[in-house]
Amino acid sequence: MARSPGPGCRFHRSPFVVMLCGTLPPDPNEEHAMKYMLLIYGPVDGDWTPEGVEEEMNRYRAYEKAVAEAGVMVASEALQGVDTATTVAVGDGGERVVTDGPFAETREVLGGYYLLDVPDLDAAIDWAARCPGSRRGQRIEVRPVQEFEAP
Repeated sequence: MARSPGPGCRFHRSPFVVMLCGTLPPDPNEEHAMKYMLLIYGPVDGDWTPEGVEEEMNRYRAYEKAVAEAGVMVASEALQGVDTATTVAVGDGGERVVTDGPFAETREVLGGYYLLDVPDLDAAIDWAARCPGSRRGQRIEVRPVQEFEAP
């Protein structure tokens, strides 16, 4: 049984309102973008002619323009060759071992990447398939970026 407020009470059966501050959980019906890294792998030794290099660069310029105009590009970079790599490892005792060259001998190298902010994996795969790095013996590895909540 509800009690009536006593005389002099300033709350006369009005609704009780609580204001909460914070982040609401995501709406399951709303699309949320997610970051995906497109890692571009290709053969160590290519048989590129100067004309072939220029054609490939033009394809990348067009792709770069497309992802930028679509508003999904966060970042992208090409990497220098594996002969410029330096590998660093720190042992259990804290000793640092620095080696010139890549971590392992391989027939494929990571040549560059695109970081895209897209709605889902399917959209990331569509962009990967459009990337020039998915053709001519190259491939694109698509990986979601692990995001952590702020402490």
